[in-house]
Amino acid sequence: MGIPLPQAPSPQLQQPLTDTLTGLAGPGSFSGAKGTYIEGGLGRFESIAADREYNKAAQEGYFPLTFLVADIDSDGTTATANVTATAATGATKTVPVSFVAGPSPSGWQLSKQSALALLSSSS
Repeated sequence: MGIPLPQAPSPQLQQPLTDTLTGLAGPGSFSGAKGTYIEGGLGRFESIAADREYNKAAQEGYFPLTFLVADIDSDGTTATANVTATAATGATKTVPVSFVAGPSPSGWQLSKQSALALLSSSS
C-alpha cells in the first residue's frame, strides 16, 4: 500500500509541445529554423527530403495543421504524447510522439526518432 500513484501530467506541457509541432508545420526550411525543433537537427539529405514532403503536402492543401496533444507523460526532460494532427482538408492522423527538452523557441524538440518516423510515414 506504500506504492506511490503516478502523477498526472503537467498541464503546462500541452502548450509548449503544441508550439513545437506548430513550429515544425509552419513555413520555413528544415535546414533552417525548423531544425531547432528536432533533437540534433536534421542532416543535409534528411532536410532536403523533409522540405520536399512539406512542399508536396502544402501543394495538396494540407496546411495549416492543427494539433491536439493528449495523454502526456513526462519525467521533466522527456515527454511522450498521443498527437492528433488535423489538416486543412479535414484529414486526421493520430500518432505517438516523443519529445525532449531542448534549445528551441518552445523549450521542447521532437525526438530524432519521432521526427524520422513521421518523415518516413509521410513518404
